[in-house]
Amino acid sequence: MRITERAHPASAKLETRPASKILEIINREDQHVARAVKKVLPQIARAVDAASRAIREGGRLIYLGAGTSGRLGVLDAAECIPTFGTTSVVGVLAGGRRALARPVEAVEDKPALAVGDLKRLRLTRRDALVGISAGGTTPYTLGGLRYARRLGAKTVALTSNPRAPIIRAADVAIVPVVGPEVVAGSTRMKAGTAAKLVLNMLSTATMIRLGRTYSHWMINLRMTNRKLRHRGLEILWRAGGIRKATAAAKLRQAGEQLPVALLMLWKNIPRQEAARLLRGGKNIAEVLREAQAGFLAGKSRARRARSRDGRRKAVAR
Repeated sequence: MRITERAHPASAKLETRPASKILEIINREDQHVARAVKKVLPQIARAVDAASRAIREGGRLIYLGAGTSGRLGVLDAAECIPTFGTTSVVGVLAGGRRALARPVEAVEDKPALAVGDLKRLRLTRRDALVGISAGGTTPYTLGGLRYARRLGAKTVALTSNPRAPIIRAADVAIVPVVGPEVVAGSTRMKAGTAAKLVLNMLSTATMIRLGRTYSHWMINLRMTNRKLRHRGLEILWRAGGIRKATAAAKLRQAGEQLPVALLMLWKNIPRQEAARLLRGGKNIAEVLREAQAGFLAGKSRARRARSRDGRRKAVAR
């Protein structure tokens, strides 16, 4: 029996317990999740390297799954758009959009559907495919991974079952073993939490490696609402060391493109030249780091020059 389907002795006769005791048991089990994920950090690092390489070479990071697993992949991919300003992370869910809000469970038993979905997505050998399946036996996910492997794409399996068939279908296997669920087989619980943690780490670390953050800032965020515009403004005035009013004006001049605004500030160049530098650089973070270093060096030289002038004037008096 799959470990994710086993009954947990701690939750026997759970319905007879008071709410506080039920929550205590669930919380205690949840604490195993982070420790399980910590054990698979080397495998996650390998997946990050594969995903970074894929996107750098013109491919994508694609998540594939059914049910909770597939929804988690779609969620992580969707969040990469406003956070990192990229559409290179894609989520594929068995049953499509209608399965996001309502269960369409029968589709997960059909591996051919995954092949069809990936063909419509025009999967190529340049892509990296992450098959997500808590129990690791979902035919839909297995079918997708096997198809991707035949094409020569890099394949990653994410499961909480250490004996899962999905492991053999992947180049990299990420297996956080969280043990049986409090409600047997309800993998939206610990296994789902583990998958969410892994996907957060995988996409975030990949985007960092690709230079789509700068220091601890989401430098490439899309400012599509008031909250994100305020965040972009705060990043600009903090990173640039300027007043908020100056930052707001610079951001408007840059067409609300944060990396462009920082380059305009640090290099004292017009918008078009800043955009050209960003397009020509290895990645956004590298271009910004070089520009900031030059800006700070210039400020340091100016301070030293002012200090020398001050000393000369003092001697003259």
